[in-house]
Amino acid sequence: MCSSDLDTQKAIDYYEKYLKIALETGDRAEEGRAYENLGIAHKSLGEYEKAIEYNEKRLKIARAVSDRAMEGEAYETLGTAYESLGDYQKAIEYHHEHLKIALEIGDRAGERLAYGNLGDAYQSLGDYRIVIQYYEKYLESALEIGDQASEGRAYENLGIAHRSLGGYEKAIEYQEKHLKIAIEIYDRTREGRAYGGLGIVYQFLGEYRKAAEFHKKRLKIALELGDRVGEKGAYENIGVAYHSLKRSEERR
Repeated sequence: MCSSDLDTQKAIDYYEKYLKIALETGDRAEEGRAYENLGIAHKSLGEYEKAIEYNEKRLKIARAVSDRAMEGEAYETLGTAYESLGDYQKAIEYHHEHLKIALEIGDRAGERLAYGNLGDAYQSLGDYRIVIQYYEKYLESALEIGDQASEGRAYENLGIAHRSLGGYEKAIEYQEKHLKIAIEIYDRTREGRAYGGLGIVYQFLGEYRKAAEFHKKRLKIALELGDRVGEKGAYENIGVAYHSLKRSEERR
């Protein structure tokens, strides 16, 4: 177990003591807060079933005390936990409940979070038309409050969805916007992903040299950040681009 996991386990020990006192004093609000923190801690350890167990208890309390905000937050956490387990239909059900409450109580941040979570879940199911619907709403909300990081996330996911549907020009447009924002806010991780996204689109368009150049930029950033997963993906895509280029030249 790494040091961060040990720290999380220590946090769980203290949250359990906190929960014990809340139960002894009959403080339902504090009991719900303890379940929330325990759920978050177990989720960070990858213990999703345990996270679900605590958030179901939190949801029960939220309903009992008629706390709609807490109820919505519990639905959101349950949705992301089920998504981590690969149960996307269940995740979608909870994210829809979260969205319903966010709209009802005027929670714009919760509404935006629900749109993003629903977009991610439908993306995992490969239902890209619905992904576009939710990420367009997510983008609208991000633009409304001037949240550039969220705006960039929307452009990235819209680009992936349009690419998956064969809308390559639209995909390039969104990935270029994603790249521009990443550079503006000095987010090297997102900048690298944008280069990779552009490279993949140009591969689909048969522009293999251009694709290779974008993947090389992706590789440079991955090496700089020590991102081994990004590095591996970049090597593979550069190889695919050059291999495809050779085959296309042989066919001429």
